[in-house]
Amino acid sequence: MKKHKVRVRLKAKIERSKKRKNLLIKITAVIVLFSVLSFAVNKISKFLLTSPIFNVKSIEVKGIGITDKSAILGYLDFEGKNIFLLKLKSRELQLKEKFPAVKDVKISKRLPNKITAEIEERLPLAEIKVSNKRVGIDENLKLFVLPESYRVLPKITDSLTAENKTACLKFLKNVSDLPIHKEISGITAVSPDDIVFFIGDNCKVCIGLAQNVESKISYLEKVIADLETKGKKAQYINMRDFSDENKEIVVKAK
Repeated sequence: MKKHKVRVRLKAKIERSKKRKNLLIKITAVIVLFSVLSFAVNKISKFLLTSPIFNVKSIEVKGIGITDKSAILGYLDFEGKNIFLLKLKSRELQLKEKFPAVKDVKISKRLPNKITAEIEERLPLAEIKVSNKRVGIDENLKLFVLPESYRVLPKITDSLTAENKTACLKFLKNVSDLPIHKEISGITAVSPDDIVFFIGDNCKVCIGLAQNVESKISYLEKVIADLETKGKKAQYINMRDFSDENKEIVVKAK
C-alpha cells in the first residue's frame, strides 16, 4: 500500500515538473517571437521612414477650374518629404481656409511616392466687380475671385440684401440648364418674390416670384421668338402676374 502511494506521488511530481517545463518553453518561445517581431518592426519602420523611395516625388491636383493650380501646388509643399510622416487632414482644412473657391478637398497618398489632391470647387452662379477683379458668388453667398478666362456670368447687384441675393441665386440655379441662362447679363431683386433680370440687348424681364420657372421661361422664349419673326426686339417684359392658368404678360417692344 505504501509503495503504491509513493508511486502515485512520484508520478504526480513528474507530471508537475513536465508542466512547468512545458510552460517555461512556451514562455521562452513567446519572448523570442516577440523579440524577433519587435526587431523586424523596428527594421521595417526605419526603412519606411528613412528610405528615399518613400520621399514624395510628384503631386497631382484634380478638379480645379477656378483656383490657380500653381498656388495650390505651392501650398502642398510635400515634395522630398517622407510620405508616411505627412499630416494630410490638417492640410485639407488649411486649403479650404486659404482658398475660398475650394468647397471640399481630399488629399491621399499613392505609394510609394505620389500625393493626389482631389478638389471640389464652389459653383459660381453670378459675379460682381471688386477692385477691378471678377468675384464669383455661389448659392451660399460665398465670394471668391474668378480668373479672367472664366466664362461670363450674370452680374448681380452687390448692394442687395442677403435675402434678395439668395432669391436671385436660387433662380439662376433653377435655370442653369436652360438655354436662356447664357443670355442673362444681369440680375437683381426688389424683394425675394420680385426678381428682375436682363437679357439680349438690355431687355428688362420682371419674372416676379421664382416659381414655375421652367413654364415661365418657356413662354418667355416663345414671346421673344414671336417678336423676332416680326423684326422687333423686346425692351421690357413683365411676367409678375403670369401663371399656367393665367398667361398674363406685358411686353414693350423697341
